[in-house]
Amino acid sequence: MKIVYLYLFLFPISLLSQSFYRLENNDNLKKYRSVENKKYFNNKKSAFSSRYILEDGKIKEVETFNKSSLVYKSEYNYDLKKNVVSEIIKFNINKGQINDTIKYSYVYNSSNQLIEKKCLSREYYSNFNSQNLPQTIEFPKTKMDSLTSYKVELLYNSFGAVLEQKVFSKYEGKSNIEINNYVYDVFKNVIEVKRKSIPEETYPIIIAGGRSKYKEEKYRYVYNKDNLWIKKYWIIENKEYLIEKRKFKKE
Repeated sequence: MKIVYLYLFLFPISLLSQSFYRLENNDNLKKYRSVENKKYFNNKKSAFSSRYILEDGKIKEVETFNKSSLVYKSEYNYDLKKNVVSEIIKFNINKGQINDTIKYSYVYNSSNQLIEKKCLSREYYSNFNSQNLPQTIEFPKTKMDSLTSYKVELLYNSFGAVLEQKVFSKYEGKSNIEINNYVYDVFKNVIEVKRKSIPEETYPIIIAGGRSKYKEEKYRYVYNKDNLWIKKYWIIENKEYLIEKRKFKKE
C-alpha cells in the first residue's frame, strides 16, 4: 500500500502560513471579527486549534494553539487585488517572540492575468480560459515531486470553482496522475470528490499525519444563518465523521 507523508510535517513551523487555510468567498464574512477553528479526528477533538482575526472579510491575523498553548502567530498584509503581499510571523514556539517577514510577489501579463506567484517557491499560471482562470499551474521540479506535484491542470464549472483537477507528480521515479472530480452544494462548498489515478492506485492511500485518500469521499455541512458552515463532516463508506468545527464571532 502506498503511504504519503504529509508535507506539512517536513517543514519547520515558520512555514505554517495562511497558504494552508482559505476562507470561502462570502460577503457575510465581513460581519464577523474572528473565526475559531477546531479539528477532529475519528470524531475526537484534536489538540490543535486556530483563531483567525478578520478584517473586511479577509484573514488579518492567525493564532494556532496546541491545547491552550500558543504555538504560532502571524499577521497578513494585502495589495489592492486582495492578494497577500506579506506575512509577519509574530510568535513561533521554537523561537518565542519574533518579527520575521515572508514576502509574496506576483507577476501579471499585459492582459492583467496572474502568471507567476512567488512565496518561498514559485508557481506559474497559464492556459487561461474564457473566465480568465488558469487551466495550468506549474511548479519547479524538485526531489519532493512525490510529496507535492510539479504540474496541475484544471477545468472549472460555470461559477469558477474547480470541476476537475489533474495532479502530476512522481513516486519512486515513476510518473503519476491523480484525477479529482468535484461536486458542490448551493453555497459552493465541496460535497463530493471522486478520484482515479494513472497508473491505477489502490485506495485508500494512507496519508501519514493526515486523513487517508479514498476513491470516493463525501462531505456534509451545517450552516449558520449567514450561510457559513459551522460543522463539516467527512463521509466514507457510509460512515460519517466530524472533522471540523467553526465558531464565528462578531466581537
